[in-house]
Amino acid sequence: MNTKILYAAFLIALSGPVFAGGSHTGGHSNMMKEMMIGMPGDASMVTRTIEVTMKETDDGDMIFEPSNLNINQGETIRFTIKNAGELEHEFVLDTIKENATHKALMAKFPEMEHDDPNAVRLAAGEEGEIIWSFTNAGSLEFACLIPGHYGAGMHGDLIVEAVGGVEYTKGTVKKINTKSGKVTIIHEELANLGMPAMTMVFRVAKADMLEKMKAGEEIQFVADRVKGKLTVIQIR
Repeated sequence: MNTKILYAAFLIALSGPVFAGGSHTGGHSNMMKEMMIGMPGDASMVTRTIEVTMKETDDGDMIFEPSNLNINQGETIRFTIKNAGELEHEFVLDTIKENATHKALMAKFPEMEHDDPNAVRLAAGEEGEIIWSFTNAGSLEFACLIPGHYGAGMHGDLIVEAVGGVEYTKGTVKKINTKSGKVTIIHEELANLGMPAMTMVFRVAKADMLEKMKAGEEIQFVADRVKGKLTVIQIR
């Protein structure tokens, strides 16, 4: 059976009955997803170009270069992507949650190929591009979802910073662990992460940040996912 047909059938089975105004392939669910991660961009509106290389290392790892990206909300980026490795690789831009879902699906159907504007698959030596408009701030991920590649290190964080500067969140320091480089914070809603108010343990981007904190002290901070870990990246 054709792999794309099998994939479509799988998605339909997951979605259940289709109701008027409900979620369905190519309809509201896809529109909502586009709103979350942005949308295909217009070449005439490109603000800058980012070159991305996919390859394997001598140690057996599979990597992207650069491994992490920072984008400003409202930018339209042309990603020029080159597969400099010896194996087939892909570049898929999405939320961490959606990439995890698709990675699990590809483990079941390894021959499946993405046919979406936010993804490109390249054979060794090939080049491709994606033009993408980042309309919303937040944390995204770029990854290769071919079975085994993600686990070999082929994924990176893409942070879209809010227009008008960084948005700080209020919190109270509950506990500091200098040995592990972590801090526990009772915080308000973290809008950029879609996380409600709660008490959470964070890593810190720089060890000296912990020296600026005291248990019981009220702070304002910026947190994001760095290499998949919740991390305090700014504090004041």
